[in-house]
Amino acid sequence: MLRDRCGVHLSPSAVPDTPGPTRAVFQTSDPDRARAELRRTYYPLRLRQLETAAPFQFAMSTRSAGPLTLGRVQFGSAVELDAGELEIAYHVNIPLTGEVLSRCGDQQVLANPSTAAVFTPTGHATLDRWAPGSVQLCLKIDRRAVENELAERLGRPLSTPVRFALALDLTTPAAQGWLDAVRMLSRELRQPGGLADSPLLAAEIHRLIITGLLLTQPHNYSDELHSGASPHRPKTISNALDLIEADAERAWTVIELAKACGVSVRGLEEGFRRYVGVSPHAYQRDRRLDRAHADLLAAHPGQTSVAVIARRWGFPHAGRFAHIYRRRFGVAPSATLRGLRP
Repeated sequence: MLRDRCGVHLSPSAVPDTPGPTRAVFQTSDPDRARAELRRTYYPLRLRQLETAAPFQFAMSTRSAGPLTLGRVQFGSAVELDAGELEIAYHVNIPLTGEVLSRCGDQQVLANPSTAAVFTPTGHATLDRWAPGSVQLCLKIDRRAVENELAERLGRPLSTPVRFALALDLTTPAAQGWLDAVRMLSRELRQPGGLADSPLLAAEIHRLIITGLLLTQPHNYSDELHSGASPHRPKTISNALDLIEADAERAWTVIELAKACGVSVRGLEEGFRRYVGVSPHAYQRDRRLDRAHADLLAAHPGQTSVAVIARRWGFPHAGRFAHIYRRRFGVAPSATLRGLRP
C-alpha cells in the first residue's frame, strides 16, 4: 500500500503509470491537496466533489518535457472542475476509461475513449462532471509553442489566437496517428536514455505533436493551413517587414514606413492586412514585445528592471506594457525577469 501526503492509504492500482526516473507522482484523499497539486502542475481551478457520500481519492502522475506537460489523472468519486480561461496553454484531455462532460466557451462534449476534448486558452474551461474512476491523459501545451508553430507554417504572424473545436474524434486515421505520437512521447519519457533525453530529438517529437494537433483538429486557421497557399508578399511589404526587423527600437509611423518603401499609406495598410494579417502598428508592437521578452529572459533582476526594458522597446507606460505582455506570453513581465515560466 502507498500513502498520500496526509498518511492515508491508497491502492497502488489507483496510481497511473506514467513516466520515468524523475516522474512526479501524487495521490491524496484530501480535496484541498488535490486542488493545490493541480494548480502547481496545470492551472488554478475550483474543485467540487459532486458525491460527498463517496470517499474522495485523487491520483496523478506527470512529466514535463519542453513546452509539454503530460500526465494521467484519476478521481475516485465524481467531481466538477472549473479552470476559467487557461490563458497560458492549449490543453487536450484524452479519456482512457470512463467519461467526462467537458465545456470550453459555448462548446460542450462528453469526452470518452473515442472522443477527446481540446481546450483553447481564451475559452472558459470546465469539466462539469468527471465520472468516478475515469482516467484521463492530460496534455498541456505551451500557448506560445502552438501559436509560433502555426505562424511559421503560415508564413505570417497570427491576427487572433488559435480557436480549436472542442470535440476531437479519436477514431479517425489522422487522430490515431496523432495519438500514436503522444503515446511515443509518453513511452520515451519512461525510459532513461531514450529519444526524449536528446534535446534535438525531443524538440522534433514536441513539434510533431504540436503540428499534428494543428493538422488534425479543426480550428479557425485550418482552411489556410491545409490549402498550403501562402500568398506571395509584394516587395514593398517585404521591404517594410525588413525595415521593422532591422530597427525594432524605432517607432516607425505608417507615413514614414510607406515613404521608405515607395508606397501609399493606404497601400501599405491594405498590404499588411492582406499579406501579414495585422496592421503595421500591431506588427511593430509584437516585434518589440518579442525583443522585450528576450531581454527579460536574459536579464538579472538585480541589474535592471521591467520598466527599463519596457522603455527600451518603446513601452513607456508600465501598466499597459504589463497588460499586453501577459496577453501575449501568458505571464507577467516581472515573473519572466525573476526566471519564472508559465
